[in-house]
Amino acid sequence: MSRAAGIRGLSLSGFCNELGLSTKRLINLDDRQTKVIAEMFGLQDPALQELLSWSPQPLASVQVRFREEDFVSRALINPVVRGCPACLREDIDSSTVTPQGQMVMRGDWQLRYVEVCLRHGQALVPLWNIASPLTRYDFATCLRSITDDVVTGRLDQPHQPITSYDLWLDDRLSSGTDLTWLSTHPIDTAAKFCQLLGAEIIQFIPGGSDSKRSAREVGFDCARQGPDALTETLLDVAGKVDGPQFSPQKAFGRLYRWLSQEMANDTRCDPYRDILREVIFKTWAIPAGETILGTSLSTPRLYSVLTAAKEIGRSAPTTRQILEHVGIVDFGDDRHNARLTFDATLARPAIAQAKRLVIATAMRKRLGVSSSQFEILIRQNVIQPVVPQAVSKLQWDTADADALLDELTKDAITVDVDDANWLPLGVAAGRARVDIKQAIYAARKGLVQVGRHPGLVGYTSLYVLWSDMNKLRGDKPDVKTLGVFAREVGLNENGAMPALFNAGHISATELFNPATRRNGLYVTDADIAAFHAKFTTLKLLSMRKKMDGRVLTRRLREVGVYRFAPDGQDFGPIYLLDDVRGALL
Repeated sequence: MSRAAGIRGLSLSGFCNELGLSTKRLINLDDRQTKVIAEMFGLQDPALQELLSWSPQPLASVQVRFREEDFVSRALINPVVRGCPACLREDIDSSTVTPQGQMVMRGDWQLRYVEVCLRHGQALVPLWNIASPLTRYDFATCLRSITDDVVTGRLDQPHQPITSYDLWLDDRLSSGTDLTWLSTHPIDTAAKFCQLLGAEIIQFIPGGSDSKRSAREVGFDCARQGPDALTETLLDVAGKVDGPQFSPQKAFGRLYRWLSQEMANDTRCDPYRDILREVIFKTWAIPAGETILGTSLSTPRLYSVLTAAKEIGRSAPTTRQILEHVGIVDFGDDRHNARLTFDATLARPAIAQAKRLVIATAMRKRLGVSSSQFEILIRQNVIQPVVPQAVSKLQWDTADADALLDELTKDAITVDVDDANWLPLGVAAGRARVDIKQAIYAARKGLVQVGRHPGLVGYTSLYVLWSDMNKLRGDKPDVKTLGVFAREVGLNENGAMPALFNAGHISATELFNPATRRNGLYVTDADIAAFHAKFTTLKLLSMRKKMDGRVLTRRLREVGVYRFAPDGQDFGPIYLLDDVRGALL
C-alpha cells in the first residue's frame, strides 16, 4: 500500500481515504481492509497470507503473531524503524518510478533479533524514530524524507561478517528450517537467550577465540548444541566469578535477570531456566527455601563457609577453622569463603556437631561434674575436645556428654541410699585404686552394676556397688586373654588375632589385670561364641576333619574357598564359616 501511495505521490493515509479504508485498521491487519487490498492487487489467499505473515498481527497479552510464531510485541513494534540502506538504494536503482514508490520495506528488518543484512553484510540502521503508529508506518512519506541519505550512502555501515546466528535466524524466518537443538524453541526466546548468553560468555571468559565475535554468534554456537554443551559452558562462566560478591546474579547478569524477572511467568523459557538453575545448584551454596528461578531446595546441596557459618551461628573465620580441623575443608584451599563450597550431605554431620559445640563450663554443667572431675575425665581420655582451643573456645560437643551419660545409665537401677555398698562412681574407683577410665569402661560393659541416686543428676548421680568395683582390682580376670584364645584356634602367628580385633571383625573386652597393672584384651564366653558363629580356622578344621592342614588348604582352594582377607589384609589361616560350610561341612 505504501509503495502504491508513493507512486501516486500520496501519503498512506491519503491513499486510504481515497479508497475508503481506515489507516489504523489497516495497520492492525483488519480482515476487511486486507480483503480490499487483496482484491485491488489481485492477490490469491496464499499470497495474501504470506504477505501478512511478514507483518506483526496483534494477539492478546501484548503479543503479536509473526511468521507463524508468537512474539512479545516489543520485539517487532518499536518507534525506531530499521532497515538496510544498501537494499533501499538497490530498489531505487532498479526502477524509474519515484524512489518512495520503489523502495521496499522488509518485514524481518523490524524484528529486533535481526541485526544484519545478509545480502550486503551491513548492520541494520535506524531509518526514522516516530512514536505515532499512523505516522511511523506511512512508509511512503517516511521513505521520501530519507531518500537523499539513502542515495548518497550517508546511512551505510561498515561491512561485517555474517555469523552462524544470522544464517540460522534467516532460515527460521524464511522457511522454518532449523537443524539445531533450538528447533523446538520459539524464535522470540531462543534469539534473546543466545544474545544474553553470548554476552556473559564474552564478559567472563575474555581473551579467547570468542572475544572478537559478536555476542549473538557466541551464544548461538553454544546453545545450538543442546543442554550438555550449555551446562558445561555455564559452569565455566560460573567458575570465573570469584570474590565476596560471588553470586548467580553477578555471574549471569542480564541473562539471570531476564529469566528471573522479565520472563518469570513465560513458560517458553522453562528449558533455559531449568538448565541454568541446575548449574546454580551445582555451583552455589543455595540455602533451603531460597527461590532460584522459580524453584527452591528442601535441603541444601552445597554449603559454603559463609552459609555454614550462618547456620552454625559462628563467624566465618572460626567456622572455616573448624571445618579445616574436621577435614571438610582443605587447609590449602585459598578460595574466598563465599566461593569455597562442599557437599552438604557429607558435611551435615560436621555442621550439626559444630552447632552443638560449647565452652568447657557448659560442658561441665551438661555432664554434672566439678572442675576437678572434668579434668580427670579429660586426662583419662574419657572425653576429648572436638577442636583445639586455638581454633575456638567452643571445643566441646554436648552429644559426647549425652552419649556418655546415656550409655552409663541405660541399665542403671535406683540406688538404695541406705545401702553402704553403693558408692559414687569416682569414689569407688579411687578406693579400689582403679583408673576412672577403667571404671567407666567396666560400667559401660556391664561388668559392674550402675545405679542412679534419686536425689542427684548427671554424672554425680552415678553410683556403683563397691563389691563389683573391688573385683576390678582383685584377682586376675577369670576369662581368657585374647592371646590364649588365639593359640587355641591357631591364629597366634604374626598378630593375626589382634589384627582381627583392631579391624572390628571380632569382639573382645579390655580389662585391668592387677597382677600386671595393665589393661589387656580378654574374651568372654559371648565373645568366643560370636567368633565361632562367624569364623573357623585351619586348625579347627584340621582337628574336626582329622586331616592334615595342607591337604585341607588344597581342597578348599579347589572348590574356590580362600582365607578371609578383605581388602587384601592378611589375618592368617581363618575362613568365613558360611564359605567353608558349603564346601566341607
